[in-house]
Amino acid sequence: MSRCLLLLNRASGGNQRGLDAESISQNVEGAFREAGHEISSIIMEPREVDVELQRAVDQLPDMILIGGGDGTVSAAARHLGGTKIALGILPMGTFNLAARDLGVPLEMEAAIKFLTTAKIASIDVLDVSGHSCLCSTILGFYPEYSEFFESRDHGGHWWKKTYKLFSGLGSIFMKARPLHLTWQSEETAGKARTKFAGFVPGRYNDHAGLIPIRTDFRSGKLTAYIGTHENPLSALRGILDFSIGRLEQNSKLEIVKVSQLSLRAARRKNCRVMLDGEILQLRFPIEMKILPNHLNVMTTAEIVEETLNATS
Repeated sequence: MSRCLLLLNRASGGNQRGLDAESISQNVEGAFREAGHEISSIIMEPREVDVELQRAVDQLPDMILIGGGDGTVSAAARHLGGTKIALGILPMGTFNLAARDLGVPLEMEAAIKFLTTAKIASIDVLDVSGHSCLCSTILGFYPEYSEFFESRDHGGHWWKKTYKLFSGLGSIFMKARPLHLTWQSEETAGKARTKFAGFVPGRYNDHAGLIPIRTDFRSGKLTAYIGTHENPLSALRGILDFSIGRLEQNSKLEIVKVSQLSLRAARRKNCRVMLDGEILQLRFPIEMKILPNHLNVMTTAEIVEETLNATS
């Protein structure tokens, strides 16, 4: 029997997907007790997330279940990283990238059932100037114009934001200020004029579809995808290449795989960054480094096997 705590972010996923925090809490508690686990739950307001996470960690449970979007999950990773406490994810956001990466079903009843018997694996975490990143950190036009993409869709359907991305790409790409980005690590250095740069713990798996899927959970490497696209048509071609599984073949994309990276931008002291779905203002230099095997997560037997093979 394991001792579990369930923390639900009341504001995640409640507006368009019909998810109700109280009902989910009751269903999770019932399923986990039926499976032989000890469990209690707390429903949090967004402003309480960090406080409740720290209180939960101080109780030293075997597992903390987080109900929320990728931003809430990222906050949980920051608190649980470096402990032995396992993180289980209930997908209650829009894209739910971390849940998808770890094989958690997106339908709530199936996700609850999955987590009662899921396996534990330790995975890398990307530290971005002190913030924990599980999925992606993005610089450029998307975070600069996040109000356009995010408005009225918080917790809703991922395809609505994707439609906004395609429909607004032309005008917003042209308006976006380029970053004259330089990067340096122990292995390499470079520079580029870019309106889009993404940084991922591990790397993106080349697959057909609009939702990114991550792999290499314990590679000890981050992957930087730095776009040198000059115009909206070139950027659209990059999105299309991504959607048909040819991301790494796009000629306007510079790809760097390292364990740590320092970013600077000429004439810029700071910039907007989207880190696991949350908008942050970070100062340059932005320091990125992989924290190997930093977080225990509840996942599939296949990913457990993948992480074991990565170190064997």
